[in-house]
Amino acid sequence: MKTIITLFSIILTAITFQAQLKLIDPSHPGSDLNNVTIDVSGTPSDTEMEIAISVINTSNNTYSLACRRTEVDVQQGTKNSTCWVTCPPYVNQGAYPVLVIGGQVNTVLTVASSPGDTATGFLAHHDPQNQDGCSLYLYEWFDESAPSVTLASFYGRFMHNVNTSCAASLNDYRNIDFKIYPNPANNEVVLDIENLAQYNVSIIDLLGKTIITKNNLMSSKLDVSNLNNGVYFVSISKQGKLIKTEKLIIKH
Repeated sequence: MKTIITLFSIILTAITFQAQLKLIDPSHPGSDLNNVTIDVSGTPSDTEMEIAISVINTSNNTYSLACRRTEVDVQQGTKNSTCWVTCPPYVNQGAYPVLVIGGQVNTVLTVASSPGDTATGFLAHHDPQNQDGCSLYLYEWFDESAPSVTLASFYGRFMHNVNTSCAASLNDYRNIDFKIYPNPANNEVVLDIENLAQYNVSIIDLLGKTIITKNNLMSSKLDVSNLNNGVYFVSISKQGKLIKTEKLIIKH
């Protein structure tokens, strides 16, 4: 299994401050891995592929750091687990498109981080489950008191392909024309994607809890008047596969 660090990144709409944290490979410390894509090469028969990261607080602030994992474009039939403080059980692809890492689902585990501190123990695990393909995740760190502000992030791409092209997989993701407007939204949003009825739509809060789920929508308009002000994720899936996730701001 081979790990490659690339400078390729996919931009998601987000509220992001200038990096307050430095991300490094603990086995090869040096370069800041914030906002890059880390490639891990393997085969469908691999039982585990992983990325290790250490997090250095380069700011003058003290944080209660939490970590969020988003399935951006993950091969159907695979499993994943993300360790932060502790290692939760593996989950199936698509079961939790957005997940704040904790000992169990819908719990949050944090690390106290003072200026200059280094937090170790982050591991991104991916199990191909004999599936031929590629899987792309986004990992973000934030302070528990401000989950909408990303302090550092990176993409992890696990390439367990023999007969498929990872480049094609990423291009497919980038070329899907899925728009949400208005954004910020008040009472309703329009989901602009071709053949909307073929997709399932979920709105997820910053802690990974699914707030709204709609299947086979016939109207492109979605009522969000009951959502509290804040930042949410809108995920679309098709035939059990997560297709794309975008951020949505609600402001009444």
